[in-house]
Amino acid sequence: MAWRRYTMNRTAFAIAGAMTCLAVASAALAQQQSGAVGSGPPEDVSLEVTVGPEGPSLSQSEFRLAHGGYYRFNLVCPTDVENEAGISFHAPELMENVHIRIVSVADPDSDDEINFHMQGLNFRSIDCEGLGASARFSFHPMRAGTYPFTVTDSAEPPNEASGEVIVE
Repeated sequence: MAWRRYTMNRTAFAIAGAMTCLAVASAALAQQQSGAVGSGPPEDVSLEVTVGPEGPSLSQSEFRLAHGGYYRFNLVCPTDVENEAGISFHAPELMENVHIRIVSVADPDSDDEINFHMQGLNFRSIDCEGLGASARFSFHPMRAGTYPFTVTDSAEPPNEASGEVIVE
């Protein structure tokens, strides 16, 4: 009987020890992964949008980013449109494959901005409605791939410009 109790206690201690080791290893692994994903300040990438008679025009139509890097995407909104008649930026596939950290709205002529700290949340589009501001989002690309984006105006029918974000 004493031998059986000793064996059961020994087995229980072995299982508890194994579970503790797994918990510690999981915590260490999680710390290593979060430390390896882009640390320090984000790298700025910018997309400036202007609107003309033919619709929106983009400063560039392709962005190449590193998987796991840390970026701040700056959408510079056009200033030459009437309020409520601006442009919309859509990149649903990109948004589904990045970890968003901060979303902000800023006045390009000052250092003033409003920040929204995100965790596990997503947004679907950014609308610029004639304010001449800059909308930004900081993110880590979590999956390699090519992700299209579109910028549309509010004309009837809407005019569209497109590009892609390539995560390598």
